Amino acid sequence: MAIHDAVPRGLKLHQLGDVELVAGRFRNHVLPRHSHDGLMLSLFSDGAQALRYRGVDHCADAGKIVAVPPDEAHSAEPAAEGGWCYATITIPSKVLEQHRPDGARFLCDTVISDETTGHLFRCLLGSMNTGSNLQQEQALFDLLDNFFARHTRLPPAASHSTAELRAVETCKAYLAAHLDRNVTLADLAAVARVDRFLLVRCFTRIVGISPHAWHLQRRLQHSLALLSKGEAVADAALATGFADQAHMTRAFKRLTGMTPGRFRKDHLMHPSSVLRTLV
Repeated sequence: MAIHDAVPRGLKLHQLGDVELVAGRFRNHVLPRHSHDGLMLSLFSDGAQALRYRGVDHCADAGKIVAVPPDEAHSAEPAAEGGWCYATITIPSKVLEQHRPDGARFLCDTVISDETTGHLFRCLLGSMNTGSNLQQEQALFDLLDNFFARHTRLPPAASHSTAELRAVETCKAYLAAHLDRNVTLADLAAVARVDRFLLVRCFTRIVGISPHAWHLQRRLQHSLALLSKGEAVADAALATGFADQAHMTRAFKRLTGMTPGRFRKDHLMHPSSVLRTLV
């Protein structure tokens, strides 16, 4: 695998269940605390990344794989001069659930040093570049089979009350249904029937990030989907509740390391020509 030492670029692979691929070098970029609606797997080819997850600091360098389960908040920053260079994929929860029961509910090793898993990851990246859809799907399933067998475990029983969990899930559903709105704490308190200050503390403790941060990242994820289908940046900004294109661009780049214009342009090109620059 040869990841170009270039600015990060990304694709949403619709033919592979909307798996997201990002590759390139992050030189000075700090990824704020966030989570993904899917399993994130990152294979490092150069440099080093410092990752903070569940209150523990991790470091990954060349040859290592970083794994973070769905909806688990984490942050990252460079751990070496020149940052880090990697290919990272996010496999949506819907794909995980199709692959195995309760596929989106697990904990896993965070930094993985495993030749077999690394080989299967590279095979998947190679199939994205040159393989048929069937070959890509098989390579993805092979990687997931290996990953679940070697590196995952069941999560502990939830320590939160049923009422707290219900309030958080109610808020998440409301926020997901209103990606084009500037939702207020009063709105959330009303639908969850919980004091707004108590709600913020409860939500942040259970989810790992605040309601505002969770809503922002879901809006940005929706903008990714729109841009991948050719929507104009200004239209995507309007559809996801940003004040203007510039506001969305700043938030988009902070979370992804890419500009929305670059991401959209890559999807308007033939996928194979972009993939050759990524993997």
